[in-house]
Amino acid sequence: MTKNARIFFITLLLMLIIPITCQVIRKYNRDNYARYTIGITRGECFANRTNHDVKFIYYILNKKYINQNVYDFKSKPINGRYFVKYDSLHPSNSVLLQDFPVPDSVKTAPPNGWKEIPVKKPVGW
Repeated sequence: MTKNARIFFITLLLMLIIPITCQVIRKYNRDNYARYTIGITRGECFANRTNHDVKFIYYILNKKYINQNVYDFKSKPINGRYFVKYDSLHPSNSVLLQDFPVPDSVKTAPPNGWKEIPVKKPVGW
């Protein structure tokens, strides 16, 4: 294998490994430093030709965060209220729990969120 071929192979390998590693680390942090708050969906957007995403906003310590996740077609794309799981160390690292809508009995979230979701979890969650 020539030197240029080795460099190309190593570069290609790194281009595959680095994004996967970053996603694994983000999920690990979200799971191990998890807090929960309320997110409001703000509409659909097209991530690419085949995927729809849903945009959502949430507030942590009065700071507004905007994120998007792959759209689950069972969820309400505009003004839906769902729990958001986020990394307490990096609040922008979040996921919208589209299978877990916020009941009407829960009006607001504490400024720094909850350590656990304050209602009974749905069956199978």
